Order: sequence, then structure tokens, then C-alpha cells
Amino acid sequence: TGYPTTIGAYDRTYNPGPTSITTVDVAISKYNANGSVLLYSTYIGGSGGEAPHSLVTNDAGELYVFGTTGSSNYPRTSGCYDNTFGGGTSINPNGSGVSYSSGCDIFITKFNASGTGLIGSTFIGGTGNDGINIATGMAFNYGDEFRGEIIVDNLNNCYIATATNSTNFPVVGGMGNQGGGSDAVVFKFNPTLTTLLWSTHFGGLSDDA
Repeated sequence: TGYPTTIGAYDRTYNPGPTSITTVDVAISKYNANGSVLLYSTYIGGSGGEAPHSLVTNDAGELYVFGTTGSSNYPRTSGCYDNTFGGGTSINPNGSGVSYSSGCDIFITKFNASGTGLIGSTFIGGTGNDGINIATGMAFNYGDEFRGEIIVDNLNNCYIATATNSTNFPVVGGMGNQGGGSDAVVFKFNPTLTTLLWSTHFGGLSDDA
């Protein structure tokens, strides 16, 4: 609580959960080029835990954020690709301070250029934990549990690469589960996060992340 937010920002209030849940919100802050002025600053989250993994802006200054959430009430936009939290099993990524007592889904959120509103925001995931690298043999360094990346093309579509522990992760035109305990997944959304354009598992019979 008390993180510096700006007037008119999307969410100026920390989102606490029940006292039995350790809640971590995402904080997004934009500075001018020399770091002397805070242009906007906002919270985003639900009553569970959240962690941002990667972010990127397009040429219009609109911000795309990819991360994981344990909140069934994480903010989504009307008509988003997936409005329902899939959850998973309780997990506490090593050393992160974020606890997902009901499992975790991937979130993709797109802010307008001023940080005052959302252009799109959606869940994506299956019934297992998504967006977290659970392969212990592939987590050697601090933050390795949060492997993944989001990029954007010149048409404002976004591409995400991450990991899933869901055998029923949504697939569009690609390969299904490859048999490992953790698979890599790569997928593409349209600019408003209403349509999953393609999605595929990528991996083998061992863990992948």
C-alpha cells in the first residue's frame, strides 16, 4: 500500500486479498526520458497474487504486459479472449514472494498510452499452472520461474512465449501437449486481445520452458 500513483491512472488503489493470502499487485510506472518526471503510475491486480514477466510498447506508446495471476477477479475487458480463470494447483515460485494458492493463469493486458485505461485484458491457460517454469532442472538463477517474453509486430498483434503445465492449454492451428511435465508454448493475439490467432505447444517428452 502507498505505492506512488498518479492522478487519473487506471487503478490508484492496492488490491488486498483475504488476510490468509499474501497479495502482490503489479505496479506500472512510466518516466520521461531522463527519469525526472513520473508520467503515469498505476496498480493492476486482483485479490490474489500477480507478477509481471515481460512488457513492450508499440509505436503509439500503448503498453502490453504479460505475466501470471492467481486472481479470479484480475481485471479483464469486455469481449476478451478468455474471461474465466482456469487456476491450477497451489504453487509458490521459489524466492519470488508471490504465492498462488489457487494456481495461476497467464494474463495479457494492454494499457492506453496515458495509462488511464485498458484497451484489452484477458486470461489464457488450461486447468494446470500456466506461465510458470516448474521444471526444477531448468531454474538455476533468480527469476527463472518467470521465464517468458512478449513482443509486438507492426500491426500491433502480440506474440508470447512461456511455459505451461496444462495438458489442455488452448491450441489454435498448432501442436498439442508434447508429453513433458512442462511444455513451452508460443501464441499470438490480435491487437485488442479478443482473438487467439494461433497457439502451439513446443517441446518434447522432457520438461521445457
